Amino acid sequence: MARNNTFLLEGVVGSPGSGVTAREYGDKHNHTTVLTVQSTFPAIAGGASLAVGKLVYTLPAGAVVVKASRLRVACNGVAAIQADTPDVGLGTTIASGAVAVLGGTAAFENILTGQTMTDCNGTASDAAVATELVIASGGAHTVYLNIADGWAATGDPALDVNAKIVLTWIYQGD
Repeated sequence: MARNNTFLLEGVVGSPGSGVTAREYGDKHNHTTVLTVQSTFPAIAGGASLAVGKLVYTLPAGAVVVKASRLRVACNGVAAIQADTPDVGLGTTIASGAVAVLGGTAAFENILTGQTMTDCNGTASDAAVATELVIASGGAHTVYLNIADGWAATGDPALDVNAKIVLTWIYQGD
């Protein structure tokens, strides 16, 4: 009979971002990281396309293979943007610039491709993907929750975000 050697790891293997808590499960090489995000995105200027992001996790140094990810996210904005349906995803580069979707820059969504949210009024959007992203020892080990849209006229100085992110990854460093 096979034994399951997966367990809750003591401490955190990587580093969660501000407003993020992390729970780590696994063994020396196989990991599942569960991130709970209760924070805000950077200020969103209104009346234009804009992408912003938030650092949610930094994987440990060394070679890493991200196998899969799951994202359940809800944003709650000021009245003017509550009807907006932004593109949201996970990537190794923080989203920035005058863009309405994340797809123009691969690293904005190379962990979880952009998903269209229902609204910015607290409705949760859910997505899961098998990723197979290989991060070399010298590559970007950061994980950003990114969002982009052609925002409503007034924007939002601090768009609230609540999310649960699950990353399944293999540590090949050492």
